[in-house]
Amino acid sequence: MEKLIKSGVLKIIGVLAANWLFCHCASAPNNRTDGFFYVQNVEGTSASDVELNAKRKILEAGLGELVEASSQSVDLQLKQKIVNSSTEGYVISYEQLGETRKKGGLLFIDAKGKVNKRALEDALAGRYKDLGKPSFVMVIEEKILGNNKSGGAVTITENAISGKFKEFDFLDRNQFTRILAKEGGKTIGVYGNPSNEEKVLAAAAEMEAQILLVGQTEVVSAGKVDDSDLVSYQAVLRFKIFDVNSARIIASDNSDGATVHINPETGAQISVSKAVDKAYPKVLEQVSAKWKPGTRIRVKVEGISYDDFIDSDFGNILRSIKGVNGIYEKNSNNTNNLILLEVEALYNGNVLYQRMRERKSDFGLEFSSKQITPGSIHIIVKKAK
Repeated sequence: MEKLIKSGVLKIIGVLAANWLFCHCASAPNNRTDGFFYVQNVEGTSASDVELNAKRKILEAGLGELVEASSQSVDLQLKQKIVNSSTEGYVISYEQLGETRKKGGLLFIDAKGKVNKRALEDALAGRYKDLGKPSFVMVIEEKILGNNKSGGAVTITENAISGKFKEFDFLDRNQFTRILAKEGGKTIGVYGNPSNEEKVLAAAAEMEAQILLVGQTEVVSAGKVDDSDLVSYQAVLRFKIFDVNSARIIASDNSDGATVHINPETGAQISVSKAVDKAYPKVLEQVSAKWKPGTRIRVKVEGISYDDFIDSDFGNILRSIKGVNGIYEKNSNNTNNLILLEVEALYNGNVLYQRMRERKSDFGLEFSSKQITPGSIHIIVKKAK
């Protein structure tokens, strides 16, 4: 009797475990070591519909893996375009696994397929060519062999970073320095000083930068190597990287580099370059994990009733602009002919307004700007078309 009870309990546990695995793994694509993405229990209303849905799930999984590996972000339009076009060569080696299952009026299948990564990479490259690289500014104070090298001149570290980090669009340093001076900030004593870091962030926002690096580099001599004329030079780079839109620190680290050289200037440059090279993969890893391009932009539409706003299809046209991920209504009572929206986009308000003007013939309204800033757009509707 005891053996029968134990056997029954084990069977029940086995059934429960199998059900749990089925419920939690049924629809989630998984990538095995053979390069295939596997999908289970994909549903559809017909044979062609269920196959298309399976390919879309395979493609969505492959797209997510590629984006994660390349430290990129995908906007809503690109994802929809790619996932809804799975018959255009994005999914290859597709195969249905097992028989088609029927339940009610629906069909269910399991399937596998590989993703054409080259085609996806080309699609991503096309989108990011259109959107541009993340805009980047930096302030780095240097102390080279006891001498402060910061101020108006470009530092050794800044040159090394701009040469190494091809993923970023480096904005004009002289313009940034002028804006920083106007804000009452400076390029010396910034790292580790909250007040100075706040002023630098304000200047970076005015420059419409998306990423700010604040750092400090020190190069010291560790003395001669044996009895030769060669000297060991060691560099230490400390830095923080800010998301300008949120003012959050998204990456920070200390990195070092060393070299031996007969010339102090060359030795300092090489040791700094080695410190930057060492920091490079860590910076990309942290930035890709914590920063995604995009911001929330407050959009005010003045001089229109809510009915005319809806009839003009303004919201849907705005949503269709490349780089716009979402639109949220903040009010709709419209007692003073003012519509308030919040737009999530891969760029700031200035760029969004430019894109709106490029599409002005598509809008059902004639409008002009009242105030445009990186974080907000205020337009006045002249009349409904």
